[in-house]
Amino acid sequence: MLVSFIIPVYNVENYISQCVESIRRQTYKNVEIILVDDGSPDASPEICDKFVEQDSRIKVLHKVNGGLSDARNAGLHIAAGRYVVFIDGDDFWVDDKQLELLMAVVKKNDNCDFIGFNCSYYYPQTDTYKRWVKYCDVDIDDKNIIIQNLVSSGTFPMSACLKIIKRDFLINNNLNFKVGQLSEDIPWFINLLDRAKRCKFINQYIYAYRQNVVGSISGNFPVRHFDDILDIIKKVSDKYGND
Repeated sequence: MLVSFIIPVYNVENYISQCVESIRRQTYKNVEIILVDDGSPDASPEICDKFVEQDSRIKVLHKVNGGLSDARNAGLHIAAGRYVVFIDGDDFWVDDKQLELLMAVVKKNDNCDFIGFNCSYYYPQTDTYKRWVKYCDVDIDDKNIIIQNLVSSGTFPMSACLKIIKRDFLINNNLNFKVGQLSEDIPWFINLLDRAKRCKFINQYIYAYRQNVVGSISGNFPVRHFDDILDIIKKVSDKYGND
């Protein structure tokens, strides 16, 4: 099964090579890597073009700056894989067998619209990793029970980067990211859960979140961010408050 990795690229010239290489070296080789250059002003676009020359599985889409959501949507629009994985250009996957292990789970759970996996925070100054909260160890795919377990465990993995998702499920349910809204993963994940019939979460620590990155497409946190979060909370409350 072809897996499409969608990687927004903006001001990540120091990190994008590690990000891309972490996917290129996966032992599961049936992938395409879509690099979405979101009008990056640094050397990232040139680095992306060099990757195209090195690996036929890599595509580059150069576009005017539109933000993280717009870049992800643009990548999804040209993706061809049965499954989609999002990854930010300043992050990476931790070792070369993760996709092979993940796809074994995917094949056993073909009825799931998406499967969530886990992550670690990566601290480059000390080259150390700190694992995120462990999901509840229950081998089920019933969405309602999963939500209850996530809430009781104190973790709710909203990040788009911590999931492998059926592309047709995203397309058929119009599950795009809202352009111009910060904290875009929160309403997107809520809609993802709402539309999914079955899903699953596994404690496979695949993703490395690089900490203390300044200037990347996913690293900015302006004051407007708080207003967007409040707006999201209000909309979610209005939607589910009476359920």
